[in-house]
Amino acid sequence: MDSKRLYNLARGYAFLGRSLIGGKIVNVLLDLLAFMDYRMLIFLSMWHPDHDTRIKYLRKRGVQIGEHVFIDLGVWIEITAPHAVIIEDHVGISYGAVIVAHDATASRVVDLPVRVKETRLRYGAGVGMNCIVLPGVEFGEFAHAMPGAVVTKDIPRDMVVAGNPAEIKCRMEDIGLAWQEHLKQHPEIYFDHANPWRPPSTPYDHLLKWRAEGYKVRDVSELRTGTPFDYVLDAKAEKKQKEE
Repeated sequence: MDSKRLYNLARGYAFLGRSLIGGKIVNVLLDLLAFMDYRMLIFLSMWHPDHDTRIKYLRKRGVQIGEHVFIDLGVWIEITAPHAVIIEDHVGISYGAVIVAHDATASRVVDLPVRVKETRLRYGAGVGMNCIVLPGVEFGEFAHAMPGAVVTKDIPRDMVVAGNPAEIKCRMEDIGLAWQEHLKQHPEIYFDHANPWRPPSTPYDHLLKWRAEGYKVRDVSELRTGTPFDYVLDAKAEKKQKEE
């Protein structure tokens, strides 16, 4: 191994080690802040850098969250009545989404009570980036809202909505089939990634045949982070190439 490659590899592992140790220290400090100040608990349930910790904080706030749920950074979930938000197993919520369960519009100007409605995301549902989900809305199983949608009414099972206000555009099945066809035409831009939050089975499994048909896509390890850790990835890729 030449000296430059060895130096880059050392930089990569040093970056990884520093990040792991620093992350543990930061997590302890942030946990303390969340314990001391409820406002910090709310803030960190949106912005804590560790995904599992964000889920933990949301549950502490009262949001009902199932198993294998993905909630991205910057997701704002009901503060006034968090118990009225129910997120079932294998739901995915993307960056910047807003999920609301109470409405105080009228009480701002007239003597009327605040209204609270249960907002529920059922098994396998998805909320796209910067979506707004209004009080009382229910996503059916595998229903999905595209980025930027403002969801004002229930979404039936398997349906995909978009727009403001959101309207039904197609079925999730249609998205999957179109994705698969595009993958077959351009496999070089796809990366195989084992998503830990994906449902173990869906109604569309029998339609997805690209693996059985032998279409080769790239491995997710080929993606690069833009950090010194890329040197470690490069070394591993080189080693794998030599072994093959």
